[in-house]
Formats: sequence, C-alpha cells, structure tokens
Amino acid sequence: MNAAPTTPALPHPGRGWRASSAIGAHTVIDTFSFVLIALMPVFATRLDLTDKQTAVLLGVGSVTSGVIQPIVAWASDRLNTRVLGTIAMVIAVVCIGLMGHARSFSELLALQALGAMGVGAFHPPAAAAVGALAGSRRTLGMSIFFLAGMIGGMTGNFLSPKYADAFGVEALTWLIAPGLLVTALLAFAIHPVSHRAHDAHETHASLTADARRERWQVVWNLYAGNVLRYPVNMALIYLIIAWSRRFVLAGTDAIALDDQLAIQASQLNGPLQASMQVGMGGAGLIAGLVLRPAFEKRALFLLPMLGAAAIILIPHADRVTYGDALGGRGVQATVFALCVIAGVGFGGLVPVTMAIAQRMLPHRTSLASGLMLGGAWCFAAVGPAIAERLHHALGLERAFLITAAALAGAGLIAIALPSRVLSRLAHT
Repeated sequence: MNAAPTTPALPHPGRGWRASSAIGAHTVIDTFSFVLIALMPVFATRLDLTDKQTAVLLGVGSVTSGVIQPIVAWASDRLNTRVLGTIAMVIAVVCIGLMGHARSFSELLALQALGAMGVGAFHPPAAAAVGALAGSRRTLGMSIFFLAGMIGGMTGNFLSPKYADAFGVEALTWLIAPGLLVTALLAFAIHPVSHRAHDAHETHASLTADARRERWQVVWNLYAGNVLRYPVNMALIYLIIAWSRRFVLAGTDAIALDDQLAIQASQLNGPLQASMQVGMGGAGLIAGLVLRPAFEKRALFLLPMLGAAAIILIPHADRVTYGDALGGRGVQATVFALCVIAGVGFGGLVPVTMAIAQRMLPHRTSLASGLMLGGAWCFAAVGPAIAERLHHALGLERAFLITAAALAGAGLIAIALPSRVLSRLAHT
C-alpha cells in the first residue's frame, strides 16, 4: 500500500501568532549568530588572532551547530516536545552576549562553540513547529521561517559593527535581556504545539518497503546537495573577510590592519556578508510564493550554477575601472550584487529542501528539518579551513574559483532526484 501522508493536525488556537512567534525568534537568534562573523576583524585585532585561528572560530561554530541538530531533532520527535529549542536559545543568547568579555582565543572559542550549539539546537524544533502550523502551505511557511533567519543574519552583519563602534564589544551583554524575553515568548507560543499528526507513524508504517526507500532516496539526495552548499557558504564567509581586508589595505600604505582599519574592514565586511543573506532570504521567499513542485528539481539544478558564476567573478571586481564618481564605491556595489547572487545559489532553495524532506517524512518532521539544516551544516566546518589553505597556497582568485566549483557540484547532484516521487507527493 502506498498511502499518502497526512497533514499535521492543528489542535491549538492562534496558530498565526504562534507561528509568528517562532519566526520572530528565528530572526533574533540568527541576529546573535552573526555577531562574531561581522566583528571578526575587530576580534582578530583585539586578540591578535592568526588566520588559522580565525578559520577555527568560524569552523567550530559549524561543527557544534551542525552536530547537535540531528540529536535534538531525534529527541524532540521521540519525546514530542519543543522545550529543547527554547533551552537552546537561552544558551545561545547568554554565550554570544558574553563574547565581548573574552580575553583570549580559548575563551572566545569556548563561547563560540557553546553559542553556536545553542543556535543550531533551536532550529529543528522551531522549524518543525512552523511546518506543522503552516499546514498545507508548508513550503511557504518554511520559506518565511528561512527568510526570518536571513533577516536576522543581515541585522547582525549590518548592526554589529555599528553597535561595537558606538558602545564597545563589551556592551554585547546588554543584548542578553531582550534575547531572553523573546525566548520566553517562544516557549509560550510553541510548547503546546504537537510535533506530528496523531496517525503519522501509522501512515508511514503502511507504506511498502519500496515506497519508504524512494522517500529516503529523495531525502539523502537533498542532504548530499546541502552537504556541499553549506561548506560553500562558510568558505565564502572567510573569503569575503579576506577580500575586505585586502580591499581596505589596498587603499592605504599600511601592511597590516590597525584598530581603525579593522573597524573599516568590518564595516565593509558586514554589509557584504549581509548581502549573501539578502540573496538567500529573498530567493527563499520567492521560491515559497511562486515555485511549483513541478519545477523544484529544475531550480535545485539551475540556481547553484548561477551562484557559482557569481562567486568566480567576486575577486576580480576590484580590477574593474570606474569613473571618479564611483571609484571604490563602484567596486563595493559590484561585489555586493555578486554576493547577493552567490547567496541565491547556495542558500535560496534550502527552505525548499526542508519542505520536501518534511513531505517525505511526515512522521519525523523535526528529523527531516534537522538533516537539511544541522545534519548537513556540520560539514560546513571544513569550508573556512579549506578556504584559508586555498587562499594562502593558491591565492584569493583560485580559492574563489574552487569554491564555485563545489557549489556547481550541488546543482549536479539534483539531477538524480526521482521526479515521479516528487510529483506524487507534491501537495502533501
């Protein structure tokens, strides 16, 4: 028997404000998650970090954030609870808020590891809650949830350097209290919401072995694509930091960044990092609104190819000659646009992969979300380390080129998605 999965029941009133609370909390926690990235030039100068230590800080966040997600997802499905997501948000808010008081690489590393773990553990329960509350509009719900995270990332990238410049990095602790208030609202909103429909396990058990295998084939294909996308994301974070530092130094006689030049590099780096979030979030929302199931496979192939082309061009933008009216601002605008397109390529369809995976595994929606997010995200840790080695061994341009090739590989993997399975379960 090849039964269709059921849509999760919505037994609790007020699903609109409950979903909105989870979506808003996603914005807040992802704002916190990008504080270190945006302020990396400041922390690097402040703590005298090497390039390898910078890569380690970026990488450890990916490891702890990624590894914890399938564990929390499994436990949340098993216990049918959302509590782990709110506990995780408390840990994230407190640890990231204390980063400004780190006095050594080891202290900052410990706070980053724990804070990123909290950020990662938040995502599967919150995503599953939004998916359940969205009902038949699951893809749109996932897209809005994803967009909220991108808005948080942009907020963290844009405002963290300005906040640190105005109040100092020690003042990050002032953000802990509002973060905990949002966590309390999240708990009140989503703790009563069931993880699954009452008959989800029975429906899945009624499927033939071949039908279950086909669904898992889709999930593992999507997983493999995300395993490539996420290291590209993190590699680009490192490479954009390196490009920003190179660009600022190119306009001076200095051979290394001092405190003031580090702030300038952060103020350039933050918006460029945020521009990738613009591409990810904007494409994710558009996909949720207009992308039909019949075109999901095609989009999963084409958008990574588009993003790869943009990545190749980024390190060559400062070789373009602009008139006196534009100068460096023209270069920055060009790189900003290319970063937006890169974000579309590596992140614009992540909510689509989450929605498809939840359709394939209606009895394990938190696990499905966890695999598409943290289960694949833990591999993102290799991105900064590989980018750092490529940067110093082959130069910045070739490092961008190899990163682009990895993203193109994610697009090629999508060709193997079984179209008939996607079609059969398109509206579940």
